[in-house]
Amino acid sequence: MQGFYMTKAQQNAPTEPHCRYSDCQDISVLLPRDFELESGERLQRPELRVRLYGDRAQPLVAALGGISSGRKVADAGDGRGWWRDIVGAGQSIDLNQFCVLGFDFLPNSQETARTITTLDQAKALAIALQVLELKKLRCFVGASYGGMVALAFAAQYPDLVEQLCVISAADRAHPAATAVRGIQRRILNFAVESGNPEVGVALARQLAMTTYRTPDEFSERFNGTPGAAAGDAYDVCEYLIARGAAFDMDAARYLTLSDSIDRHHVAPENIRSDTTLISSLSDQLVPPADLRRLASIVPALVALHEIQSHFGHDAFLKEAKTIGPLIKSCIRENNT
Repeated sequence: MQGFYMTKAQQNAPTEPHCRYSDCQDISVLLPRDFELESGERLQRPELRVRLYGDRAQPLVAALGGISSGRKVADAGDGRGWWRDIVGAGQSIDLNQFCVLGFDFLPNSQETARTITTLDQAKALAIALQVLELKKLRCFVGASYGGMVALAFAAQYPDLVEQLCVISAADRAHPAATAVRGIQRRILNFAVESGNPEVGVALARQLAMTTYRTPDEFSERFNGTPGAAAGDAYDVCEYLIARGAAFDMDAARYLTLSDSIDRHHVAPENIRSDTTLISSLSDQLVPPADLRRLASIVPALVALHEIQSHFGHDAFLKEAKTIGPLIKSCIRENNT
């Protein structure tokens, strides 16, 4: 951690009045002006937007999800948390027992720096912990992209995290998943060049949804009844169109975070934290074989849990009754 420092501006980092949950705080952590990304780029807006839930005196747990998640992990006065079924008072990650940290992934909106890695996210978090005078993480619970960041953090800063709980994430991206995300990025680039970035974002998100879920789920939910004429949307298409329209992210940020997934690569042998891995057997993006390979390499494996789910990669969002107890057990074992 040598070379990290707290500037006067950082000491007086503003607390924003948007979080109305009791014991919930939004903080903009100003990163050092010389904060450099792995690409060599510098951030135009060198800050990390962090939210803390609960009492800072309690053991600290970081909770990160997919690229569309952010600092709003649990329910609060400004909206529903993306992991509200896992994080909350009396939930699997209990806000009566733990302080929970979430943050908005870099890049911030309208940022000019474009190439950002999971290690860059981890570096920003390490700085934030020092600025906020939080010594270390009791547990880093990460799912999907958040799991990649958790692995990068543990490999780079082994003294700052006691335990990992990684869901649907491996030490590197699978080539088949990269292939699909590559198509998404080419859709985005084409749309931006054509002057229709919002259309590109919606279409890329629609394609992404077909990889997050499974054929079994689609078979159960949709009957495939055709419309009156060629070109009419089928029921499954209407679902995807709605999901694409609901996705709120600008095209440049989507491109960066999608690319960041495929740049991800860590050395599992450098991870010293007690590690629990959770895999969805129907996951198309992070195949169970990748989690088994990771489990065979990490030095301090506690457990590899493989769960059955119709929801594929999205099991971490949809299978709270199954995944929640595994997370709770993981943290409790480390708390004894």
